[in-house]
Amino acid sequence: MSKILNASLFFFLILLFSFSCGFTTTAEELPLSFAKYLFAQANYDAAITEYKRFLFFHPDDPRIGEVYQNIGLAYRAQDLWAEATNSLRMAVHHAADSESKSECQLELAVTLIAMQDYDLAQLALIKATLQAPSALIYRRALFLRGIAYIYQFRWDETREVLRDWSTDEKLNTLFDEASNVPQKSVNVARLLSTILPGAGQVYAGNWTSGLNAFLLNGTLGFLTVDAAFDRHYTDALLWGVVAFWRYYRGNTYRAGTTVEQFNEQQIQQAAEAILQRLQEIADTP
Repeated sequence: MSKILNASLFFFLILLFSFSCGFTTTAEELPLSFAKYLFAQANYDAAITEYKRFLFFHPDDPRIGEVYQNIGLAYRAQDLWAEATNSLRMAVHHAADSESKSECQLELAVTLIAMQDYDLAQLALIKATLQAPSALIYRRALFLRGIAYIYQFRWDETREVLRDWSTDEKLNTLFDEASNVPQKSVNVARLLSTILPGAGQVYAGNWTSGLNAFLLNGTLGFLTVDAAFDRHYTDALLWGVVAFWRYYRGNTYRAGTTVEQFNEQQIQQAAEAILQRLQEIADTP
């Protein structure tokens, strides 16, 4: 009889231990599952709260890196860049293995690119490739490095980085065109507008602004000279110094800014053409 009781007690303890382990696992999984659900519903603040609750109660869990990564993505979805980068750096630090660390570095780089912090993004991507990642992550790192260089208009570095990502001939042609994109001189534009108001704007391709500058300065110049000929020297001084000189100087300044805008537009168009081609390559099976 005592043997039967001992066996029953032993069996009961086993069941109790199994139930306890199962309950603990369920208790650990519940906050993460709920947080993922909230994230999928775009309820990012609530998701972050649940993720942080998990970190508080399970500081030694091996999934801490993944949790920090998800927190960073939730912050990024709300354009909270500083919080996103801090969380993703924590994710890199607590990553369970080198592959996970590289994945976190990629997400950090994407966030830094969105913040226009391209140099730090390049550093994160270089670190990702040093972890001996899988071929897929390595190609993604190359792609993102190319994107960061494109936004900086550094065509030679972009071509060099993407050489191992794609050998597309059209892409190489676009790099050549971007390297030789036509640029106009700011000094020439200002000189032209100094000689003839509006000429610098026309040189930059902005005929409307050029015609406006020519008519406005011509009218003010005529009023100044006409007042001087009529011996209305006070009026001539007011027209000449207060009005004409101000708009004449502004005309030369705007000529320079118009050329700068023209040059930037040309470079932007080259960058957009490259980005569109990269998208086409990425979408090709």
